[in-house]
Amino acid sequence: MRINVPKRAQKDFWNEPPEGSTEFWAFREKPDCKVRDVIEFYFGSKKVAETTVAIIEAPGFSVCEHSNKFKNHWKVFWLPESFIDLRE
Repeated sequence: MRINVPKRAQKDFWNEPPEGSTEFWAFREKPDCKVRDVIEFYFGSKKVAETTVAIIEAPGFSVCEHSNKFKNHWKVFWLPESFIDLRE
């Protein structure tokens, strides 16, 4: 799965999650992936990171702990230890 990180989200993309939490990317439509698929993150045409899907959650269950948003979105979660920073 390829995710193009919008410019407005690139600055905060590298912020470390709180200890013991998982990270997610939210989608309005059901994402085309499954558990154990690789997610590739891009800034423009440059691949900057990758990780592995741990959980896919349907809308209505959780929100972003930081912003309290995305309750009505599909969420693709990954574990922080599976995240690989590919910046050079």
